[in-house]
Amino acid sequence: MLIAALTGLYLLLPTRNSSLDAWYYAACVRYGHELLLPHHLLFNVAGRLWLQLLQLTGLRPDALAAVQALNALAAGATLALLYCLLRRLGRGRPLAMAWVLVVGSSFGVMRFATEAETYILPLLLSLAASRCWVQYLLLPGRPAGLLFSAGLLASLACLLHQVHVFWWLGLLLGTVWLATAKAKALLTYALPALLVPLAYALALPSWNLPLTVDALWHFVFHDYYAGAGGGVSGRGLLLTGANVVRTFGQVHGSTLALVQRLPGLLAVPLIVVGLLMYAAWQVRRQSRGRQAEKRPASPLWGQICLVHALILVLHLLFAAYSDGNAEFMVMLPALLAVAASQLNLPARSVAVAGGALLLWNLAFGLVPARLLQFTNHTRLLSRIQQEPRAWFLLDNHNLVLNQLHYLTGNPAGPANVLPAPTLLVQRPDSTAEGFRQWLRAQRQAERVVYTNTLGAPRLLDRAQLVYGNQNAALLAGFRTARVDSFPTFFGPYYLTVIQ
Repeated sequence: MLIAALTGLYLLLPTRNSSLDAWYYAACVRYGHELLLPHHLLFNVAGRLWLQLLQLTGLRPDALAAVQALNALAAGATLALLYCLLRRLGRGRPLAMAWVLVVGSSFGVMRFATEAETYILPLLLSLAASRCWVQYLLLPGRPAGLLFSAGLLASLACLLHQVHVFWWLGLLLGTVWLATAKAKALLTYALPALLVPLAYALALPSWNLPLTVDALWHFVFHDYYAGAGGGVSGRGLLLTGANVVRTFGQVHGSTLALVQRLPGLLAVPLIVVGLLMYAAWQVRRQSRGRQAEKRPASPLWGQICLVHALILVLHLLFAAYSDGNAEFMVMLPALLAVAASQLNLPARSVAVAGGALLLWNLAFGLVPARLLQFTNHTRLLSRIQQEPRAWFLLDNHNLVLNQLHYLTGNPAGPANVLPAPTLLVQRPDSTAEGFRQWLRAQRQAERVVYTNTLGAPRLLDRAQLVYGNQNAALLAGFRTARVDSFPTFFGPYYLTVIQ
């Protein structure tokens, strides 16, 4: 019932404020564009097949909503697999369900279970790989078919998103550690991974690339060569800490603004703090008294948990290397549940903590994202199409371009949509003075220049912390006039003409 209830929440509360990536993937699924993307080779293919399956039943769903529903169902299946895995590791039903509540209520899972992005489907396959791998270790005779299935599922997860190579690697290392006939077991697990380079090789013609080792290498690591690589920095470590917290509980620049506009939400932090204090008290009480759930332990259970702790660390280190990317932390709650399952925490404490997460993330995450409008580009998209000679210098211009792709089916966005002034001046060979000269030249050529970066609501988010009010400073000295406004929950955004 709990898993069904959480799945129902995901299905009922898809976000109406989709990310720029979600709009892009949904456009690709809708029109069959760029189905084979290097970083998550088969995700758009899976979305396209799902959409076509729905259409065969007579349904005509919106592509964005269809992919959101696919992720919601996949999240429910992930929670069911997690429950089965925890039960196989000797946890009783109450504690296994309590961990399911924690994982299913974590913001990283809830966020992407209600969005059209790429992170839930590979998590489902990786967890299925762990389930097969655990079964292989615990069943008498250690059936090789289960180990082969684990390798196959972990490899398919990598084809849905490359970041899951660390889950595959962790299970590989665990096989070397725990298998008896190590060479045979290693070969059995690793053999299905040949599907990965084969699939990438077969995808090369869709990008008009030759079938060469160099082309294959650059295609596999396309995002790295395109500048998406990371590194270790103080800023990255700071973002890593912040996004680990955010993986469990939604904390964003919008959180304070929500409380300011809806003061009743102040009750939520008070209730959540009270619940967490009660959960901590239960843990302390158990540590002084009897064990809440003491069961005969298999030595393998603890070793399996250590392997998943290693996988957690690998994923966390890569997320830190990737400037603390929160999207690369979606698997952390599930891995934590497996790694910590042998700590013998009181089921009531874990369940209460899960309830606190559910309350917080519904109040500050899913419900506002579903019911409230944070962005409003309807009239802006129409104006861009109606005025092809005008320039549009836009905050989050890639979101607008992807929405246009979804709306029109044209993957090549209009050339008159450009980033905000603060980003334009960061381009190679660009300067603030050069940007101002460009503005004067457009005026002399009688080309209108618009921007939506002036007078917008100022949320305490990453963009505000990094750029502040630099757009206004770059446009100082130019006359501006508001020509349109776009209402949102946090206040209106204005379309301003620069003169």
